[in-house]
Amino acid sequence: MTDNAMNQDAGLEFDGPHGKEPIQWIEEGILRVPYIPDFRAAELVFYFVPDRRRIEEVYHSLPPRLVDRWSAYFTKKGWKFIHADPASRQAEGPFKVRPGKIKIDILEPGRLFAPKPQFRFKESGDGWPVVSLEKRRPFDPWKPTYIRALNFIKKYEFIREVPKVVDYCLWEIEEGGEVAGSTGWENAELILSDHVKESAAGREVLADIFEKRPEDFPLGSEVYLRVLGRSGPEGFQKVCDLARHPQRLKRCHVARALGRLRRPEALSVLLQLADDEDPEVRGHALCAIGKVGLPPSHPAAEKIRRLLESTEVPQRVWAAEALLRGGDQSQEKFLLQLVKECPMPLHDMGELGEILVDLKMVHSVPFLINRLKSDRVELCEDAVEVLRGLTGLDLEFHPHGEDETERRQAIREWNRWWEEYKKTRRHG
Repeated sequence: MTDNAMNQDAGLEFDGPHGKEPIQWIEEGILRVPYIPDFRAAELVFYFVPDRRRIEEVYHSLPPRLVDRWSAYFTKKGWKFIHADPASRQAEGPFKVRPGKIKIDILEPGRLFAPKPQFRFKESGDGWPVVSLEKRRPFDPWKPTYIRALNFIKKYEFIREVPKVVDYCLWEIEEGGEVAGSTGWENAELILSDHVKESAAGREVLADIFEKRPEDFPLGSEVYLRVLGRSGPEGFQKVCDLARHPQRLKRCHVARALGRLRRPEALSVLLQLADDEDPEVRGHALCAIGKVGLPPSHPAAEKIRRLLESTEVPQRVWAAEALLRGGDQSQEKFLLQLVKECPMPLHDMGELGEILVDLKMVHSVPFLINRLKSDRVELCEDAVEVLRGLTGLDLEFHPHGEDETERRQAIREWNRWWEEYKKTRRHG
C-alpha cells in the first residue's frame, strides 16, 4: 500500500455519529464477504486498527441515515466501535474507496462455518478481517417471504455452466425488481459485471435470460443489457442482436440500453428500431438516437432533421438533441427556446430537463428561474431539479407551500449564481 494510493481530498468529510470527519481516499479496494450485502458497497467507509500501515482489524461504517436501517449487519463489536468517541477508537480513518473502484468478492461458505468478511487493497494480496461485519447475511424483515419474480429464476435452466456466484447475482437482481427500496441488486450488478467481462459463457447466459424472462419487473432486463453492453465488443454486439426480439417490451429495453451506452456503432440498429411497427419502440429508439448523437454527414441526418417540425414536442426535442450532439450547435438555441416559451413541464418534453443537465446547458438558467415564478406546480418542480443539477445549489423549494418566503429566497439565490456566472465568463 503506497502513500499515493491513499490521499486526502481537502474539504471532503464523512458525517459520522459524532460529527464530520475528513475522508481519506483508497484508490481501489475489495470487500470479501460470504453473501451479497443489501447496503450499497459504494456507501461504505473503513477504519483501520491501529493504523493503515500496521493493520490488525478493519471496521466499517455507513452514513447516519443508513446505520439504523442496516444495523443488523453490525456485530456488537462493530456497533460499539462506530458509536464510540473518535478520540478513543485508536484507529485511523475514515477511508473510502474511490467511486466505481470498490469490488465485491463472494467467499464460498464452508459446510460448517461461514468465512469471515475481509477487506484488502487492490495492490496487496493480504486481507484483513472486517470484525464489524456479520459473517452471515441478516434476515431482512422488509423483504416479502414469497416473491413472484423468483418463479422464473427458480425454474431457469442454464444453457452454459457458470460460477455459482453468477447464480447468486441473478437471484438478487430478480428479487430486487419487486422489492421497493432494494439496493442489494446494485452490488449484484457490480459482481456480475466483473464475471461477465471475462466469460463468454456468462454473456450467453445473460442474453438467454433476457430473451426468456417475463417483463413483470423490468429491472432485470435493464441490468442484464447494461452489463452485456459494457462487457466488451462481444457483449455489445449481443445487445444489438437482441433488437430483433419479437416482443415489443424487449425491443424497448434494447433501444433504451443502446441509448445509455452512447456508442455510435449502435446508430444502425437504433435507426431500424426508429422504423419499428410499434410506436412505443419508435419513441424509445428516437430518444436513444438523441443520446448517441447523429453527425450532419450521416445518411439519416435529413430524416431526423425533418422531425424538428413534428407536432409531437418530445420528437422535436430528441431530434434536436441528436443533431446537437452530432455537431449542429444551432440546435442549442432551439432547445433553449422551448424552455423559454413552451408551456409544458420539462418532463413532458422528452425529459428535456435531463438533457439540459447532461449537456451542461447553463444558458438555460434564467429561463428555468422564470419557470419558478409560475403558479403551476408541475412547471416549478422539474425546473428546480434542473437548476440544482446545473448550478450545484441544493436549495429548498416547495412550489405548493403557502409561505412564499422560501420561493423568493431560492429565486434570489439562483439569480445571484447566474450573475456571478456571467461575471466569471466575462473575466475568464
